[in-house]
This record gives sequence, structure tokens and C-alpha cells, in this order.
Amino acid sequence: MGTPLNPDDMQSLLTHDRRYQRASAILTDQWQRIMADEDLAYRQQITIDDLQFAKALLASETLTSQFEFDHYAGVQRLRQHYGSQLTSSAQHWLVQKYL
Repeated sequence: MGTPLNPDDMQSLLTHDRRYQRASAILTDQWQRIMADEDLAYRQQITIDDLQFAKALLASETLTSQFEFDHYAGVQRLRQHYGSQLTSSAQHWLVQKYL
């Protein structure tokens, strides 16, 4: 069994709100769909909050993904795949424990 989600994350999971949709789109490589639905340019990029929730969903074993947050190679693969779609702060957050 995975790590339990915190109450806010569980609420997002149960309601499949926008926050959940963004995190799951990262994990399932469906980010283009999110970009098409967002009117504001700054919301078209992947943020730290999106990544943190995606990581929590993986840790809880709610979703599976080709992307991994637990080792450097997995993080680099995620960074290379999404590239400029990640905000600069999100890119830094991904690698901060490896610096």
C-alpha cells in the first residue's frame, strides 16, 4: 500500500477537479490537452504544485506513470520530456535534492 494522500489531495482525487486533472495529465503524458483548455498563458506551464501533487499520486499508488520522481534519471527524463513546458521554478524543484 502506498503513502496516504493528505486531505486536500484526497478531495481533489475524489472530485477530479482541475488540480487533479493537471497532475494526472503530467503522469499520463496528456499535457497538451491541459494547454488547449487554459486561456491564460502562465497556466499552460507545469508548476511546482502540479509536480508535487503528481508525485503524491504516484506515492499513493493511485496512478502509475512512465515518469519517476525518486531518482535522478527519472527526474531528468521528465525534464527532457516536458522541457519549456515546466516553469523555471518547477525545473529547479525537480533537481534540488541532487544539487
